[in-house]
Amino acid sequence: MQYLEQPAFGKLVNSLRRERGMSQADISGEGVSSSYVSRLESGHRAPTPQAVRHLAARLGVPEDTFQARSPQVVATLQAEGTAALEDSRPRAAVEALRVAAVEAKDAAPELLWQVLWNLARAHEQLGERTEQREVLTRALEVGDVLDSPVLQVKALVELAVCARVAGDVEESVAFAARALALGEQHAQIPRADVARTLLALVAAESEAGRLAEAVRHAELAQRIPAEELGPLRVRVLWTAATVAVRQGSGERGLELLEEALEVADRKDDLLTWGRLRLAAVSLRLRLQDEVTDQVAQWYREAETVVGLIGNRVHQAELLAIQARMAFIQGDARRAAELAGKVLAEPDALAHHDRMRTEILLHQAEIVLGSSEQPVAALRSVAESLQSSGNLDLATEAWKALADALVNAG
Repeated sequence: MQYLEQPAFGKLVNSLRRERGMSQADISGEGVSSSYVSRLESGHRAPTPQAVRHLAARLGVPEDTFQARSPQVVATLQAEGTAALEDSRPRAAVEALRVAAVEAKDAAPELLWQVLWNLARAHEQLGERTEQREVLTRALEVGDVLDSPVLQVKALVELAVCARVAGDVEESVAFAARALALGEQHAQIPRADVARTLLALVAAESEAGRLAEAVRHAELAQRIPAEELGPLRVRVLWTAATVAVRQGSGERGLELLEEALEVADRKDDLLTWGRLRLAAVSLRLRLQDEVTDQVAQWYREAETVVGLIGNRVHQAELLAIQARMAFIQGDARRAAELAGKVLAEPDALAHHDRMRTEILLHQAEIVLGSSEQPVAALRSVAESLQSSGNLDLATEAWKALADALVNAG
């Protein structure tokens, strides 16, 4: 059997190992030392048949995973991975597309971009944002090589989303702003992609506390004709509603939210339909601080959808909202339990949602009578958010701290 050449072999071993949360020592053994694994992964040593058999066993993959393949196989793996993705089997898609990405180093850049784009989508469906970001970075490089503004914009928008989810709001703004500039310079970029760019920019600007800019860009997105947006119209209205509420225009926010709920069709995108209801719960709670019958109904509808097709990220979002509802209803103990459960799951929530849940946890702890430690923790969260440029969240944290101190006094 002919194996992959270096550095492709080492990159594949490294990817498989990291995906499984294993160290180099974990996959070493008789005849395969940790230092040898390190040299293999760096591309400085060629693999031996014995090493390949050992690594395949430790990593739990077939030995032919490391087999060199002809260029035609890349297209086959791409087709298999895309089919798995469309069949809602993202893990199988990752397995096929990751190998295709390694094999495609000598393939046409157009094919490589498609492989990377679908691999990034598969990682997103699995909630693997770090891996998604790495793949998108490579996709952007390929888009630059092809000098394709359309492909560059697609990669930049998703990179902006990944950066914001990770809490890097300024980097997110930069990615989205670059995408918007390309959209303004090149007429061939679809209006729907321009809308996605604006939505990514609005979300990042909102987190950064740049509400005036966020409002302006949200209005630009709303001016794009509905027929050019299709199902994306729901997200445009949803985003505009969120910005309006953050700006203090609660009534306008509710109007936009109601319109989004009317436009949304579960047949177009069931997951978006369910997540929109979860967003509606969140916005209503921010405005009214009351769990009404309508809020409870939206939550039940979202819970049903997430239970059917949601991944661990969506499940964590659901629990975080449930914790907030419990707190508003006066059940601080239940709120603390749920918030703690969500926070115990690493990387399940986007950075902004995770921080809001941590703020809620400390608020619940204060209500339960343990004030000194959670007050200090709440202050630390507020200071950290402010120093990192997450001004919208920092404002929420400082307000929660002030309320806690007033209640404690």
